[in-house]
Amino acid sequence: MEILIEGLAQYGPLGMWTASLLWMNYQQRKDQKEEEKVAAERLQYYQEKIVSALADQEQLLEKAIDKIDTGLTVMREKYAEERMMRMQEKK
Repeated sequence: MEILIEGLAQYGPLGMWTASLLWMNYQQRKDQKEEEKVAAERLQYYQEKIVSALADQEQLLEKAIDKIDTGLTVMREKYAEERMMRMQEKK
């Protein structure tokens, strides 16, 4: 980059103006790359947090489903027992 600036300096003010534009463009790209890197790191961090939260929710849902299944099984057994008792009473 320095060789380019020295070469453009030979063209006087117009060359220096061109060199300053190139330098600003270089700096902006450098800053943009740094910002993109930080943004990618943040994105990865939040994606990992989301995955962790979803895994926790999955475990809680599995526990809730197990409790519901257990409750339904108990209710079916009670209903079957009551039905048997009613049938015995009718005889």
